[in-house]
Amino acid sequence: MSITKPNSNYYEQSSDRLLFRSLTLEDIQLWIPFFNKEDYHRFLGQDTSTPGSERAKVWIERQIQRKNEGTYGQLAIIEKSSGKFMGVGGIIHRELYGNDDLEITYSLLPEFWGKGYARELAQHFIDYAKDETEVTSVMSMIHPENEASKNVALANGLTFDRMAKFMSIPVEVYRLKF
Repeated sequence: MSITKPNSNYYEQSSDRLLFRSLTLEDIQLWIPFFNKEDYHRFLGQDTSTPGSERAKVWIERQIQRKNEGTYGQLAIIEKSSGKFMGVGGIIHRELYGNDDLEITYSLLPEFWGKGYARELAQHFIDYAKDETEVTSVMSMIHPENEASKNVALANGLTFDRMAKFMSIPVEVYRLKF
């Protein structure tokens, strides 16, 4: 099994409180509010002079492209109880230091922060990688100042692995070996 190719069940999943589905162009409008709160954008390595609507469009279109190419990408995160779009998350294939890796990713709209959703969805995709792929570990790349994401990684059993540079920003790589 290739590390870059997900099973077809990847694109429609659920956890206790969350639904995961493929992103669509209609999600762009729902994703724009993520870019309205500028204080955490240093964690993303994006050009903040580009309007949020354009960054949302590029982000969503990249995930759609990944699906069309048959590779891992982020999915829409939906709150089961309300049906609200919460953000994006999932697994992304990365090449880091010449190695193939699966990264556990998530970015939620601020109204959903601090409710355990990031931890739940990260754990869900860790379990997916463990059960549905042949990888022996997963990782998350986290900006050194992003304490909330580091807490999610640590709560899900990932430990600090190394410092790295990704998209011109410093990151701490957290890893969980199976």
